[in-house]
Amino acid sequence: MTFTDPGWLIAAPGLCAALLMLWWRYDARNRRALERFVAARWRVSLTGSVSAWRRRLQRGLLLGAIAALCVSLAGPQWGYRWELLTSRGNDIVFALDTSRSMLTPDVKPDRLVRAKLAIDDLTGHLAGDAVGIVAFAGSAFLVNPLTLDDSAFHESLAAIDTETIPRGGTDIATAIRESDLALRRRSGGARILILLTDGENLEGDAVAAAREAAADGVRIYTVGVGTAAGAPIPLPAALGGGFVKDDTGAVVTSRLDEPTLKAIAAAGGGFYVPLGAQAEGLETIARTVIDPLSKHNIASRAQRIGIERYQWPLAAATAMLLSSLLIGTRRRAGVTQRGVAVRPIAVRVAGRGAAALAVGALAMAAQPLLRAAAAPASPEVPAAAAPPSASAPPAKPPDAALDAAAAAYRAGRFSQAAQAFRESITAAPSDSARRLAAQEDAYYDLGNTLYRTGQKTETSSPDETLKQWKAAVTAYDTALQLRPDDADSKFNRDFVQRKIDALTQRQNQQKQQDQKNQQKNSPNDPGGGQAPPPGAGSPPPGAPPGARPPAAGTTPGEPPAPAPMSPEEARELLDSAKGDERRSLGAPVANPPTRQAPDKPYKNW
Repeated sequence: MTFTDPGWLIAAPGLCAALLMLWWRYDARNRRALERFVAARWRVSLTGSVSAWRRRLQRGLLLGAIAALCVSLAGPQWGYRWELLTSRGNDIVFALDTSRSMLTPDVKPDRLVRAKLAIDDLTGHLAGDAVGIVAFAGSAFLVNPLTLDDSAFHESLAAIDTETIPRGGTDIATAIRESDLALRRRSGGARILILLTDGENLEGDAVAAAREAAADGVRIYTVGVGTAAGAPIPLPAALGGGFVKDDTGAVVTSRLDEPTLKAIAAAGGGFYVPLGAQAEGLETIARTVIDPLSKHNIASRAQRIGIERYQWPLAAATAMLLSSLLIGTRRRAGVTQRGVAVRPIAVRVAGRGAAALAVGALAMAAQPLLRAAAAPASPEVPAAAAPPSASAPPAKPPDAALDAAAAAYRAGRFSQAAQAFRESITAAPSDSARRLAAQEDAYYDLGNTLYRTGQKTETSSPDETLKQWKAAVTAYDTALQLRPDDADSKFNRDFVQRKIDALTQRQNQQKQQDQKNQQKNSPNDPGGGQAPPPGAGSPPPGAPPGARPPAAGTTPGEPPAPAPMSPEEARELLDSAKGDERRSLGAPVANPPTRQAPDKPYKNW
C-alpha cells in the first residue's frame, strides 16, 4: 500500500496528543470547580450518573475516528489500473557544440556551461513538449532521444562535456543531419531544432544540411554562444596548460562567427539570436516560436494508476464517530437518583439517533471534499491528457513466471531471471492482443537481463560478455518486431550494440598490440628488442606527450629552454586545441541514462 500525501500520517499522532491534553485540562478544571462549589458529601449524589468507563470508551472512539480520518486524507492506494494517456505538444531537439573552443571564457563561466544552463532553464518552462539533445564536435551523437521524462533529460544534459564526443573538430552539418533523423522518427507536431554553438564550422556544408532538414519540415533556429571580441582558448592541463598559440607564437583568440549562423538559420527557415548573458536568446525563441505553436498529439502510452482506497478509513472514521455519539457518558438508571432527575432511556436513544442521522448526512455531504483533498496529483500525466478510451490496453497482471523473474532480477540472479523470462514468453495469456503485449515485455526484460549477465564477465571473460550482449540485441530485435514503435527497445538495442562495438574494438587493439610486442621481442628485430638508453633522444619521465628531449648541457633539475617548433607542429598543436584532435573512435563515451517507462518496472539498468 502506498500513500499520495503521507504528511497526514505524521500529523495524526500530533492531533491525538493535542486532544488528549485538552481533555486532561478539561477534567482537571471540572474537578477544581466541583471541589470549590460542592461539599464532599454531595459529590457522590451529583456525579452518580456519570460512567467513567463510558467516557473513556467514547473518547477512545473519537481518537480512533480522528486517526482514521488522517489516514483517509493521506490518500491510501492499493492495486492499480491501466489508463491510456495522450500527450500534446511539439518535438524540440537541442544541438549543443562540445568542441574545445566552447571552453573559451568570454561568457562566464565558459561557453559550454552557459549554454547548458540556458537549456536547463528553458526546458523547465515547457509544458507537454518532447525534448531531446544532440552533442556534436567532429561527429554527432544523440545523447537523449525525444522524451517526456524531464528528469532523464536533465541528467543527460548534466553529463555532457568536451569529452562526450571522442572525435575532435566542429562539424555542424553532421549535427543537423543527426537531429533531422531524430525528429523524422516522430509523427505529428511541429519539429524544431535549436542549434547552440560559437559558429566556428571546420567541416561539412552546414548550409546545405540545413536546406535538407528544412525540406523534411524541420525549422532551425541558431543561437550564438560567445562574443564578437572573443577570448583566448585555454589548453587543458594534459597539454601543458596555458593558451593556444599560432605559428608566430601569438595567442589565438576564438570569436563568435555570426554570419555563418545567420546563413544556417536562413536556410533552415528560422532566425539567429545571440545567447546573451542571461539566456535572452532562448527566451526570445520560446516567446515568439514555441509558445504560439498549436499542440498536437505526440505520444500515447498506457500508464499504471494506483486505485484509491480512501473510502475504507473514511467509513471506519464515520462508524467510530457515530458509535461515540450513541454510547454516551451516563449510566442506564431510573428516572431519578437521590433526587437528581435522569432522562428516560427512550428519550436519550431518540436524541442520539437524531444526532447520528445529522452526522451521517454531514459525512455524505463532505465526501466529495474529502475525495478532492485525498486525490493525488497524477504523476507524469500532462495537463491536456485525453481521457482513457475503450481501446486502452487491459490490465496485465504478472503470472507466476514473471513474479519469479522479477524476484531473481532484483536479487541479482540474472541467469535464473533469464530462464524465468523465457518461460513467461510461452506462458503468455490466450488473448492475442494481451499475448503480444506480454511477449514484447518479456523479450524486452530478457534483453535487459542478458545485458546485466554480460556485465559481470566484461573484464574476466570478454568473449562470454560478447555472447550475452549479442543475445540481448537479438531479444530487443524480437521485441521491436512485436511492437515496432517501442522507443525504449530501440534505445537499449542501439546502446548495447555500441557497447559490443567498443568491446570488439578494444579486443582488436589488444591483439594488435600483442603482435607488435612479439615482433619487437623476436630475434629478427634489428634493435634486438632493447630499449634505447636513457637520454638518447627520449623525453624526460613525466613529460607531456609530444615533448622534446632535454638539450645537451642542461641541468636535470632545471626546465629545458623551449625548442622552436616547425610550422607543421604548430599547426598540429593549434588544431588539437581547437578540437581537431583525432582520437580513437573506440574511446568510451558518456553513456546516456536509459529511460524507464512507467508500465515496465524492470527497464532501468
